[in-house]
Parts: sequence; C-alpha cells; structure tokens
Amino acid sequence: MARTVSSVDGSGTGAADSSTSERLTPRHWLYFSLIALVLLCDGMDVTIVSHVFPTLIKSWGVSVGGGIAFVVAVGFLAMGLGAVVAGGLSDRWGRKSVLIGSVLVFGGATALGGTSGDFTAFAVWRILACLGMGAAMASGNTLLADLIPERRRAALIATAYAGVGLGTTVGAVLAGTLLPTSGWRMLLVVGGLIPLVVIAALAAVVPESPAFLSAKRGAGRGGAKAARGPGVRPSGSEVSMGTIMARPLAPTTILIWLFGFFSLGTQLLIAQYLPTLLQLPVPGLSTVQSSAIVGVYGLASVLGGVVLGAILARVSRFLIIGIVLGLAAVMSVVVYVLPNPSFSSLIVVLGITGFILPTAFGPTRSVLAAMAYPASMRGAGIGVTEFGGRLGAAAGGVAGGTLIAAGMGLSGIFLVLLLPIGVLLVSLNGLRAQSLRTTESVETKVDPTESLPTSTAAARETVME
Repeated sequence: MARTVSSVDGSGTGAADSSTSERLTPRHWLYFSLIALVLLCDGMDVTIVSHVFPTLIKSWGVSVGGGIAFVVAVGFLAMGLGAVVAGGLSDRWGRKSVLIGSVLVFGGATALGGTSGDFTAFAVWRILACLGMGAAMASGNTLLADLIPERRRAALIATAYAGVGLGTTVGAVLAGTLLPTSGWRMLLVVGGLIPLVVIAALAAVVPESPAFLSAKRGAGRGGAKAARGPGVRPSGSEVSMGTIMARPLAPTTILIWLFGFFSLGTQLLIAQYLPTLLQLPVPGLSTVQSSAIVGVYGLASVLGGVVLGAILARVSRFLIIGIVLGLAAVMSVVVYVLPNPSFSSLIVVLGITGFILPTAFGPTRSVLAAMAYPASMRGAGIGVTEFGGRLGAAAGGVAGGTLIAAGMGLSGIFLVLLLPIGVLLVSLNGLRAQSLRTTESVETKVDPTESLPTSTAAARETVME
C-alpha cells in the first residue's frame, strides 16, 4: 500500500499535506470558495465585455466581422497562451504567486479598458485581459487541486467550474444595472475591480501549495534526483513543457490536449450561437423567447456542474464522464428529431440539454488534467489542457459561423455534435488505459516494504481511483 506523504505547510511548521488528508475541513472549503470566486470572475468578465460590444459598434462604427471578430478570436488565442505559460511557471514559481499575478493582469486590464479612447486601445487592453484570464484559470485549478484532499479533488474542481456559469449570470445582471445608468466605461471599471478585491482576500488567506513548497525545498537541498521515482520526471523548478511531452507522459498529454480542444470548442460553439440558432426562421423564436431559453440553459449548466462534483466524490471519474458524454449524445439526437419545435417544447428540452451538455464539456477537462499528473508537473499539464481548450474555442467559433452561413439550423448543428462527442469518448477511453498502465508500472517498480519517494507516491495517488 502507498504510504501517506507528508510535507510542511506554508507556515514552516511540520504538518500533513492538505492534499493527502481524506477529510474536508472548514479551511478547505474557504480555499475552495475563494478560488471558485476567481473562476466566477472569469465568466463575469467575458459576459460584461459581450454586452459592451454593441455599444462600441454604434459609438465607434466597429464592424462585427472585422474588429469585434478579431478581438474575440485573438482573445481566445491569448487565453490559451496565458494558460500554457502560467501552467509551466506555476511549477517553477508557485501556484499562488502565478495566480495572484494573473488576476492582477486580467482585472487591471479590464478596468483600464474603460479608459480607452479608441477601438485600438480597447483591443490592446482586452487581449491583455484575456492573457491574464487564461493564466488565472490554469493556475487557479492547479492550486485548488494541490490544496484539496486527493479523493475529493475531482469533485471540487468540477464544482468550482460551476462558478464560471454563475459568473455569466452575475455579469449579465451587472451589465443590465450599469449600462443604462453609468455606461460601458463604468461597467468595465467595476468588472475589473471585483477580481482585484477577490485576489486580495485570496492572497491574505490561501497558502501556497504544500506539494510545491516540498518539491522546492527538496530541489534546494540537492535532493531532486534522489526523490525521483521510476518513470517520474523532474519535480519542482526542474519541470518544463518538454517534461510532460516526454515518455511516459506524452500519450496522456496528447489525449488530454485533444479532450480539451473538443470539449471547450463544442461547449462554446453552442454557447455563442444558441441565440442565433433559436431566432432563425425555424424555429423562429423572438428575442425575448430565445433569451429566456438561453437563461434556463445557463442556470441548468450551473446545477449540472454541482451535481457532477457531488457524484465524482463517490464514482470513478472515467465512468461518470463517459456516462455524461453518452447522455450528451442522446440529447443531441433528441434536439435533432424534435418535431415542430415550439417555445414551450424547446425550453424544456434545451433546459435538460443545458444540464447535461455543459457538464460534459465544461469541467471535465480540468478534472482529467488535475488527476493525470503528479503535483510536481500538474501546473504544466493543466496549462496545456487549457491551451488546447482555448484553441478549440476559436475553432468552434469559426466552425459554427461557417455551418450556419451554409444554411444549417438548430437541429443540424446538434446532430453535428455527435462527431466531437465521439472523439471525446475515444480520448477518454485512451486516458483510462494510460491511467491503468501508469498504475501497473509504478506498483511493479516499487517494493511495497520500502518507503516511497515523494514523487513516486504522488504518481501512484494520482492514478489510483
């Protein structure tokens, strides 16, 4: 049996690593809440900026297909770049340090976007904010994974991701309140200050990752080489992007990148184009009706994330994610075959779909990435996954617009979803096979009568259910 790995907490006193204890304490819930608020700010920021775009189009004469589309596309790419850079840096400089810096960048850039004198200045601030948002998502998930007990890790990461959906609702309320009375500039200033307040509280309360501090001390004592277990790459400050792309982790990294690409890409394809699809000649809904359905879809996605988190605390992540993806395929077919789609039938069917599809496509990539890597390289792994997801988001936006322009409607788009769902199921099965192989490799190379090196124990805990 694997022994419990101990480390030293941020205060410098001997303490059990918070990620190895089985019991959730009030302290764990406090850490979870503050990091979930960071993710909420991510969803809020994206929403308030989407409400600013129509005003910029009217005030500055910006075109949708030119300036706005450019900012959106480059913004997604900046999020991906921020994620992959922050993931690697968090394994070198610390998860908390990188998270604080990331939120300062995206909150500050959003607030300063309200001072823009023209669209060029706005675009620069917006792209910088997206860079920080991508970095905050990767480093925030990494810090949460390190601070939460191993057997509760997948559940709380999935639940925290529901904060992104809740942030969408908060952003919509904020926009509806401030835009008519104070204008878009004040909306951006307030939207930028909120994450700065959250990160100030987080900086004062949440500690640095115990696993990172332990690895850093080991490297400082010159014991990094001795601490490496069979098949486990360097830890702490030695980790690089090449590490997770080398054997034996390369297949896992490729599969998780693929999963991230298709999961977030598919999720945002629906999120971006659902209002447009509902207002096409078929089904021909009004703006008020489509907004009501989108609102129900969003609230259902938050509930779905919470329920997924509760189930993941008790069931294998591979099993439950596979089941949810299967249900997503079923609901895609249901939408496709829905006869005479009226407002009443669509609000019910798409409400159920909102409970399932965003749950299958949203938090699952972060759950898989956090559980696939030992703590010493978890930041790089999550960063690569988010990079793939953001690229997928850009590709999904292009694909959705192209298909709609070619005449494909609501039912056709949902039928097309079966293709990415199939890819996700194949990737998930591959990740499960890699997890089993890693478990067997670690257990056959370690004498159970001897003490486990820290990195080997972390690798075993990562792949064990």
